[in-house]
Amino acid sequence: MSWIVEPERKTPVASETDVLVCGGGFAGVAAAVCAARQGVRVLLLERYGFLGGLVTGGLVITTPPLDNGINREIADRLRKQQVYAPLHKPGAEMIALKMHAIDPEVVKHELVEMLRDARVELLLHTLIVGGIVEEGAVKGVLIENKAGRQAVLARMVVDCTGDADVAAFARAPYRVVKKPITMMFNMAGVDIDRVLDRVGNWSNLKKFVTDAVARGDLKFELGTTLEWGTPGVHAECLLHPGEINVWSGNLRGMDALDPQQLTQAELITRDHVMRLVAYLRKHVPGFEQSWIELTSPILGVRATRQILGGISPNMQEVRNTRFADTVAKPYSEDTIRLPYRTLLPQGVDNLLVAGRCISAEEEAMGQLRLIPVCSATGEAAGTAAALAVREGVTPGKLDISHVQKVLTDQGVDLGL
Repeated sequence: MSWIVEPERKTPVASETDVLVCGGGFAGVAAAVCAARQGVRVLLLERYGFLGGLVTGGLVITTPPLDNGINREIADRLRKQQVYAPLHKPGAEMIALKMHAIDPEVVKHELVEMLRDARVELLLHTLIVGGIVEEGAVKGVLIENKAGRQAVLARMVVDCTGDADVAAFARAPYRVVKKPITMMFNMAGVDIDRVLDRVGNWSNLKKFVTDAVARGDLKFELGTTLEWGTPGVHAECLLHPGEINVWSGNLRGMDALDPQQLTQAELITRDHVMRLVAYLRKHVPGFEQSWIELTSPILGVRATRQILGGISPNMQEVRNTRFADTVAKPYSEDTIRLPYRTLLPQGVDNLLVAGRCISAEEEAMGQLRLIPVCSATGEAAGTAAALAVREGVTPGKLDISHVQKVLTDQGVDLGL
């Protein structure tokens, strides 16, 4: 590789805040709102022009129940808009998860309203390109946008980037995980009753595609069947008549931290969406008059970096352990709990992590990267960051019982 040497330059400080939240998905919004409610200044940075992350941009718009802590608040907002409801005739993979459908456009609006109500400062269209670290403590981040290169300083930082970007810039230890990548898309104009009369249930859609590939009727190189917790080719009814949400299959072996591979993943999965839709319209009754309403603007990346925190629990542990430092219980009627140590990267102060890059064993992450868990870890991380600011300590020095009391007062049932 050849190199150039850039001249030394001064980088202007664009903003200073108490708590800086990086990433505006469900984890980031929960972190920002809950931090601001503790009376500290909060700034949220997001690279796209909308909030919601993989929910709104990746069209991951089916979710287990939003029924504990800030998740319940989000559900109430969506329910008032009549855009949150149990799935209609769900496929076999979804029944046990009690999945609900949500409307991504309403979600975008309601998340902004939550930030406004909490008086969170928001900056969209902004990339985080570096960390500001002094003596092992994160002091802020470097950003780039249409205004150029700037710095944002903060007393505490919450990394909700999904890829643990800030933790990586701070040289916190992490592991890199590769999981199948999927492009989600929505179809409209589907005669749902006719389709289900033919296929039986949405889980059987993958069999029709698999059989078509075996017969040579469909050229399709993506994985079509259930693997690693991903449903393969699958679909579910959404909230509006004739509208479905479709999983286009699994693209394996791609490193989503490599821009060239990520580019190829975009091109390959989008091409396969077109192949899949053409086959469905021609061969499955009920799809004849349907069309692609939207392919996801954000590719469905399930895993990249995961921090190494103070603990890395497996699925059995998060289901069966009442951790002394429990700070997240995503569901009111499920035993899943997460300890505070999963949010604290090793060797770096003033930084917490929430969302799909927390510290946990990968066999558990198929459940722990779901929407309600991201929100719950965001709520815990944002609350803890604000308390650390108020008390003048690093996150690792907080009194956990106090964090737990504040979370409980906010309406989180920690199941302790």
